[in-house]
Amino acid sequence: MSELGQHLREAREEKGLSLEDLQRSTKIQKRYLLAIEEGRFDTLPGLFYARAFVKTYAEAVGLDPEPLFDQYRNELPNPQKESIDLPSRSERSKSPVRQPKKSSKAPAFLPAVIALAFLVVIALGIWLVTQSIGGERDAAIAPDPEENVDADFSEGATEPEADEEAEGDQEAANEDAVEEEPAVEEEEEEEETSSETSTLNLLNSSGNTSYFELEADRFDVVIQFSDNSYVDVKNGLGNMFFSGQPASGEELEYDFQGEEEVEFNFGASQNVTLIVNDEEVDFPLDIIHQKINIANSVND
Repeated sequence: MSELGQHLREAREEKGLSLEDLQRSTKIQKRYLLAIEEGRFDTLPGLFYARAFVKTYAEAVGLDPEPLFDQYRNELPNPQKESIDLPSRSERSKSPVRQPKKSSKAPAFLPAVIALAFLVVIALGIWLVTQSIGGERDAAIAPDPEENVDADFSEGATEPEADEEAEGDQEAANEDAVEEEPAVEEEEEEEETSSETSTLNLLNSSGNTSYFELEADRFDVVIQFSDNSYVDVKNGLGNMFFSGQPASGEELEYDFQGEEEVEFNFGASQNVTLIVNDEEVDFPLDIIHQKINIANSVND
């Protein structure tokens, strides 16, 4: 157990509070509270949350967090990774677009073509057999005029029947092919949907700040403004992506893939719509000035 964790635990026990009591008052999950007491900061959703969770814990047990940060600064994690400013989506759209890979799946109409070819072969076989039988009969028996008329009529009637049968089978094969095409499209849509799962979970809220954990392979953000609102956007290391007051109707678009934490500071949250991976984020607090912290666990 770390010295900071021991200090916090003793303060909690002096207050007569259990971890369950602390979980209810701070909205921080019990497993994270226990990790703070044991000094296991690497198990938190992100290093950015270590100071925030310790501050909330300390205030809940009646301690001033600032002296704790100074006294135990060597125990608290201090991320050293540098972050590279990412271009907005509008800037990335100017770069060359990669051509999509051609699908290796066979065309949907291929079964219909095979069925049609099969029917043509059958019709041709029937015609050849009919011609062969007629030729043998002509060679064995000298036909009289009436028999020639009957034979011609019989052959003329047989060929249309075969053609009609072939046309009926072709229409049925085409209908089957049309019915199979939507099924293939639905399977492709299901595969695309299953490969793009995105989950955004609310961890807790403290003061005017709400902490979320994102589980996704991408981190696309769109900010829409229905009226004026101050906003700044920065990552967990303090690198600023945007700071200003966009006008009504403007949008900000970002691709934060590769960032572990991003903080959004909204001066008038009622005029802002925050969208993460095509899903609108509900503001947990019923106040005007709000901060939203999102940690992407995939990049931990």
